[in-house]
Amino acid sequence: MKGFASSDTIRWALLVLAACSMLLLAGCTGTARPPANPAADDAWRDVALTDVTTGETFSLSSFAGKPVILFTFTVSCPICTQQQKEISALERSANGSIAVVGLDIDPNEEPGVLQGHIKKNGFSGHYAISPPGMTRALVDRFGPAVVTPSSAPVMVVCPGGNAQILEAGIKPSSRLSSSLGSVC
Repeated sequence: MKGFASSDTIRWALLVLAACSMLLLAGCTGTARPPANPAADDAWRDVALTDVTTGETFSLSSFAGKPVILFTFTVSCPICTQQQKEISALERSANGSIAVVGLDIDPNEEPGVLQGHIKKNGFSGHYAISPPGMTRALVDRFGPAVVTPSSAPVMVVCPGGNAQILEAGIKPSSRLSSSLGSVC
């Protein structure tokens, strides 16, 4: 019959398809490897950062005893700016009981541009350009959402050591406040 493949051709195609499927599935069943250096998991808390508004050096561990709202952003991201407004509202209502740290993850950002963004929008807190090692450490700890500014990444870092990334999207100040209570 014309137009139909021979049974040998069909068997051969099925054999190749089965072999390819097994190879693809084998890549999905590997076990997760532990971090190369488990002690370095929380090293991101001690990375030296430079506050672009004051020039002072600080780290997340500098805020012992206070919960920290940590967020990553880029100046060119309007979603990030909306999230920063919500974080600023929370900080104003917290009366100094929390610390706020914003990390600009654009590796080409100029400090003056970041300073202008902070001033123009009336933001407060500690703002720094994230060193590449800090950004990598945050991705290792919290996942790739940290470097996806349009998801408005916000992490809650607790004095007792707990740290958690919050859900994607703009979180109103009331949601941030309740997250502080539930995470810390």
